[in-house]
Amino acid sequence: MTLRHTALRVEDVEASVDFYADLLGYEVLREFETDDGTRNVFVGDPADADTDDPAAIQFVEAGGPVETGDFEHVALTVDDVDAAVESLDDERVDDGPITMEEFDSRVAFVTGPEGWGIELVEDL
Repeated sequence: MTLRHTALRVEDVEASVDFYADLLGYEVLREFETDDGTRNVFVGDPADADTDDPAAIQFVEAGGPVETGDFEHVALTVDDVDAAVESLDDERVDDGPITMEEFDSRVAFVTGPEGWGIELVEDL
C-alpha cells in the first residue's frame, strides 16, 4: 500500500504552490477543476513526475479562509532539514530542527501559509 496524496483545503492555491516550491522544490504535477469550478492542484517532487502515480499534496481551492481543526501535520522528507528551515521566516518554525537519535532522523515542525502543520524529516 502506498500513500497517493494528502488533500488540503486552501484559500490561496498560488501561495501554497509557491511555498512548497520554495521550501521543497515541489512542482505542479497535475491539476483539474471539478464540475462546480473548484480548482484542484497537485504538487510533488518533480523527480517522481515520471512514475505512474507520484505521491503528492493536493490543494483544494476553498471559497474563503480555512480552519485547520484537529489536523496535526503532514510529514515530508527533505535532504537537509537545517537548510530548509533556514529558508523560512522564524514565525513559520514551530519546533526544531532537533535530532531524534532513536529514529535516526532530524526533524523540524513548521506551519504552511494556510496554517497546516508540516513535519520536515531528514534521514541521517
